[in-house]
Amino acid sequence: MSYKITIFTFLFFFAIFNFSAQEKVNIDDVESRYVYLLKYQIDSLDKSSSNEEYFILERGKEKSQFMGVTSYNRDSLAGGANRFAFGLDPKSLPKTNFTFRVIKNFEKNNISYYDYIIKDNFIYEEKPDFNWKITDETKEIGNLKCQAALVTYAGRDYKAWFTNEIPVSDGPYKFYGLPGLIVEIEDSKKQYTFELVSYKTFSEKPKMWISRKRVKGKTVKKSEFYKAFKNFHENFVSEITKGGFSFDSGTERQIKDRIKKKNNPIELAP
Repeated sequence: MSYKITIFTFLFFFAIFNFSAQEKVNIDDVESRYVYLLKYQIDSLDKSSSNEEYFILERGKEKSQFMGVTSYNRDSLAGGANRFAFGLDPKSLPKTNFTFRVIKNFEKNNISYYDYIIKDNFIYEEKPDFNWKITDETKEIGNLKCQAALVTYAGRDYKAWFTNEIPVSDGPYKFYGLPGLIVEIEDSKKQYTFELVSYKTFSEKPKMWISRKRVKGKTVKKSEFYKAFKNFHENFVSEITKGGFSFDSGTERQIKDRIKKKNNPIELAP
């Protein structure tokens, strides 16, 4: 049986593919939490295609976890939580372009990356070689004294500002390894900028968790994940229609136009 859907109906179904009940797996205790704002450019050819999204960095004794606030809230609901992070109304959850989890294991000095493509969950591990070059340049960001460091990663050159006043060797996304928390980091084209907006420590430590559904995802090499993601991106409509959906010509055109403009991932050379 085939179901013809509009773009609005499609986006609804697509959003709930991974929204079934999910059991939580505790992986550490949260000692501190940092909220970052990401400003990013969706279309590499259109500077006006800017967007913003908030992320959380949870830091524990042995691990840290980085994820989008919207994605975190959706997993919270799927996990049976009674309330959402930061008191968000479930009916007002915004859309998100980032559904990943980045978990850093400091004992093993590696990163586990969790994400899904449609309804299939994937995991890959990575040990990025962040060859930081700390400079003498300093400035104040808010009330924090910061120092600049440079690094190249996944096809982009970045300038980071870290602070010794928060002696946590961590930061947004996969970045870590500096002698203090990364307060701000931006690529040289100014297409991706993470800015710290708030932070707090906990006396009563909440649990750091991830859904069991993500943990049970298929473990692949990083190159295999990005190959699958690229294939899905380039053959989006045909992949969706395999599940029994069909589109009218107008909806198909809108979907393809949207995908064509989402051509500026954070990792240009994964």
